Amino acid sequence: MKIVIDATAAISGGKLYLEKLLPQLAEIESGHEFIVFHTGDLDRLAETIAERRIRFVRASIPFLRDGQWAGASIMRVLWRKFVLPIHLRRLQPDVLFSNSGTVPLAKPARTRTVIALHNCMPLDESLISEEHSLVRRLRLRMLRRQMQQSLELADGSIAFSEDTRRRIRGNFGELPGAVSVIHHAIDWGENQRLTTANFDELRRLGVNQPYLIYVSQFHRYKNVPRLLDAFARVAANHPQLQLALVGAMADGDYRREVVEIIQRLNLIDRIVAIPAAPREQLVGLYRNALAFVQPSLAETCSFPLLEALALGVPAAAANSTAMPEMAGEAAIYFDPLNVAEMADVMERLVWDEALRGELSRKAIEQAAKFTWEKTARQTLQVFERINS
Repeated sequence: MKIVIDATAAISGGKLYLEKLLPQLAEIESGHEFIVFHTGDLDRLAETIAERRIRFVRASIPFLRDGQWAGASIMRVLWRKFVLPIHLRRLQPDVLFSNSGTVPLAKPARTRTVIALHNCMPLDESLISEEHSLVRRLRLRMLRRQMQQSLELADGSIAFSEDTRRRIRGNFGELPGAVSVIHHAIDWGENQRLTTANFDELRRLGVNQPYLIYVSQFHRYKNVPRLLDAFARVAANHPQLQLALVGAMADGDYRREVVEIIQRLNLIDRIVAIPAAPREQLVGLYRNALAFVQPSLAETCSFPLLEALALGVPAAAANSTAMPEMAGEAAIYFDPLNVAEMADVMERLVWDEALRGELSRKAIEQAAKFTWEKTARQTLQVFERINS
């Protein structure tokens, strides 16, 4: 079977997903041929996979400017709409796997399509309405419509949690193609072997123990303002406690709002903002933290939550979307809209050492259930089923 993978939208979590999935597909003796179209984001991965069944092709998309130009996403969309169909006619693949979640309007009759659904935010109208920017609200509603059209055209789709599948059915009803749930995974064995960062390195980052940690990009649906309000309540009882916020500020307006909240709550000396961290440094930040907190209002699958579990970090998470499904009994939960409840859970993690020890043990056991080999085999089964 010949399988084309459209990776031209591989950014952030979608990129990490392919960086972990593709090497596993290369390891499985399936007899299938893979052709991966990408924009250069997967060049390093292409160099490391010495496997002739996976061929990487760099898509020629003009004016990307390394993805920083505001119109880069538009150029990627135009490439998928007008250029990808030309490649599909030439290659005549059995399956097209679209990591962008879109189906080209023109493709060979023999080619079956599978889409990946990385973004569940367009499925929640309340979250769309909370966006302050009219442009962002319009974009999310456009993505919702695009998601519906792609689901109606696709032969199959992959959601990364049962919660996302339920939301899809609730929004769009029964669909022609089956929605398969295949969880993301985590390199938990590799992470366990990585060393813990020393205290001098943490101090250079501005982190002094004890501290709680949040890891993710800063978007409005990540619920950081409520996290800050809850932390302010806990910090009042623990003068040495810090909160490390690790992640890039993807929304400029939201960044200014977060900074204003930090200033209003007099948390400037208690918050450590780290825009990005190399892998080894991030592992050290996780491992030295008292606990990890994930307050997000919308997650198809939270990579940071899985990373924290894999490293045995006690975790507190929102009791919504995919978080309980991912963490199971290895985390304690709170209503992400209830600041007082969030603060109570964080407070308990700070003083209850026995609870932290129990959650740490359960976390490693829970993370061991999510392997990339399992994810890759289940993904192949979807391809094979729709092509049978």
